[in-house]
Amino acid sequence: MRDDLGGAVRPCPSTGGPAGAGQCSARPAASDPVSVPGSAAGPGCGVPARPRRAGAWTAELAGQPVGHVCRTGGARHFDTAALLDQVCARAHACQPAELAWVSGLFVATEARGLGIGRLLLAAVVDDIRAAGRHPCLEVLPVHPGAMSLYLASGWRVVHRFRPDWLREAAGEEGPDVHVMVLPAEEHG
Repeated sequence: MRDDLGGAVRPCPSTGGPAGAGQCSARPAASDPVSVPGSAAGPGCGVPARPRRAGAWTAELAGQPVGHVCRTGGARHFDTAALLDQVCARAHACQPAELAWVSGLFVATEARGLGIGRLLLAAVVDDIRAAGRHPCLEVLPVHPGAMSLYLASGWRVVHRFRPDWLREAAGEEGPDVHVMVLPAEEHG
């Protein structure tokens, strides 16, 4: 997938890309939010292959990696996973086994505002739908760029919760994690 700025999104070789092409070269900056700790992919998607990661894509601009996204399936092992699967399955009118989670979406600071996040999101949503699954994600609203992208792409919030790790880090006044789904008629 390419855009008119010369950006490209390609599958990471470690998750089904061209054989022998090496590992995914994208790396988030220390300040880039990658995923909600304790969520589908755990703290940070981790660009090297992870057992629950079902797919991953890298965005490049002028030949340099500037973004990344993962798709995870089930087998999420944290306290609220079953509840979140039920909430999303209800919203999608499907079974929990039919869900897939967008995880580890990041765009380098210098590439934000160029449509890279939109390209990455479209790539992962297309893959989720091609696999016959229904897209879900978790996001903290303290990342306004991510929230704006998801809402503008048709995602809707179906649940909010504050896990223990977030309560411990941010206290009772901290933000809630927003759980979102992308309805079938929306592209992402």
